[in-house]
Amino acid sequence: MFSEVEMCRDVAIPAKQLKKGHSPPHQQILTRLLQDLLHEKACREHGFYLAITALKSIGNINSTTDDDNPQADDVLTFPVSFTCRTFLPARGNIMVGTVMKVLFNGPNGAAPAVLISSGPLRYAYLSYLKMPDYHFVPPNSEEEEEPCFQKDDHTKIAVGVVVRFVVLGRRFKVSPEKRRTDVYVLASVEGDDTLGPVSLTGCDRPYM
Repeated sequence: MFSEVEMCRDVAIPAKQLKKGHSPPHQQILTRLLQDLLHEKACREHGFYLAITALKSIGNINSTTDDDNPQADDVLTFPVSFTCRTFLPARGNIMVGTVMKVLFNGPNGAAPAVLISSGPLRYAYLSYLKMPDYHFVPPNSEEEEEPCFQKDDHTKIAVGVVVRFVVLGRRFKVSPEKRRTDVYVLASVEGDDTLGPVSLTGCDRPYM
């Protein structure tokens, strides 16, 4: 799941901004790189960007000008080499997360399910088909009870409950116009007694 990878990318900064900046140029370049990674969030090859662990090098400046707009500020581009800690869920990985939402009918009329969040992973989809021995309990407005999945022994999977699950698969959602990639997984708690609700409290944010 976790990797340390070496990456290279171009970091673009307006020349005007670099000149008037109060911090050293290398600090501004690193700040822009962090902003770019935070915005992009993830990539297909490596998954979520967690942290820059080392800055290897900053190459020579490349200057570009918008020919269609001569009055536009020059943009300085710096090739940057760095190492980054990444997180990519894979089939068979065991993860721990917090139930963020119980879906009454699931997306698009599918079976009831829950959405689990774990660190940078916002959505792990756990269908009732992958929750053996659990039955869906609808909300009770009179007793102010929220919907949940419950076993005969009253063990519950509900909003706020911490769940250990196994990854069945993943998919990527790419937004080219936003230059942003997100990762989603299908989850299961069947086939292993160690999977399911765990005796932890609070929201799980182990990676951020």
